[in-house]
Amino acid sequence: MDAVSLKPEPQPQMPPQAILTQMAMGFIVSQAISVAAKLYIADHLKDGGKTVSELAELTGAHEPSLYRLLRALTSVGVFRRDADGRYRNSTLSEFLRSDHPESVRAAAHMICDREHWQAHGNMLESVRTGVTAFDYTFGKPIFQYYAENPEPAKIFDDAMTGFSRGISGAVASTYDFSEAKIIADIAGGHGFLLATVLKSNPAAKGILFDQPQVIAGADEVLAAEGVAGRVEKVSGDFFVSIPVEADIYLLKFILHDWNDAQSVAILGNLAKSAKPGAKVLLVESVVEEDDSVPSMSKIMDLNMLAMTSGKERTAKEYADLFEKTGFKLTRVIQTPSPMQIVEAVRV
Repeated sequence: MDAVSLKPEPQPQMPPQAILTQMAMGFIVSQAISVAAKLYIADHLKDGGKTVSELAELTGAHEPSLYRLLRALTSVGVFRRDADGRYRNSTLSEFLRSDHPESVRAAAHMICDREHWQAHGNMLESVRTGVTAFDYTFGKPIFQYYAENPEPAKIFDDAMTGFSRGISGAVASTYDFSEAKIIADIAGGHGFLLATVLKSNPAAKGILFDQPQVIAGADEVLAAEGVAGRVEKVSGDFFVSIPVEADIYLLKFILHDWNDAQSVAILGNLAKSAKPGAKVLLVESVVEEDDSVPSMSKIMDLNMLAMTSGKERTAKEYADLFEKTGFKLTRVIQTPSPMQIVEAVRV
């Protein structure tokens, strides 16, 4: 009897048109992940595998339809299916658990909610005219919309905290904050990034600056992280003034929300409070100069095109903003995450 070869047969390479079609249908996977997040499926699987029937009962979902969702997500690695038909969390879906320290559940929820979904559906309007698709779709800028709609605003704030959980440790471990006595987080949301940095630098104190309705939700996070007694909360509008004096100013995912004129206004107000030698650290996704290099920054830039008046920027574009406002770019630091730290000093 001939020996049986165990060498796997080569898989046929997908033709270009099939690859392009698969890419074009990526929005279906996005929506499926979002549905799984909204149903808290990963939470229901944290203690072990469950059948579709059990998950349908726990989530109140239509069992045959839930099976089709789980089958599709299992095929792309989001969940796993045992030989006995029970579904389990995979390495990916662990991060959809709401209790995971670096959970992205809220972000997956938000990304396919009507605000993002409908605005991105009108991206053609942005490309044709330069008008922000969100403004075109909802009749007002996104942050005005959130200020008037507390329910989606809470989802947005939770998503931003989730994003912070994923990169805060990387920022705190990459940058040397040891000489800073006061660290301010400008538009810092619920303060998770600031809390993470303060925990790594026990001699420093913090200032959390954001709009009043945002600051109001920070107490729970600051208390849970054990830094509430070291953080002063200051509310305000960074387009009016930033009455905060610190050694280091953190701005995470802030300038990418705004166009150049608005970013200059924010940095200009910061410069009025910052003493010479004070440092500004932008935590952003810096765009590579080479257009052919694949990166999250270029995809996030399309999100900014659809959702805000802002954009992702190259290091040179950040340097130009700093020069106009009394700062000087000193370096761009890669973190063990998709984000970079853009450092500038007040001259």
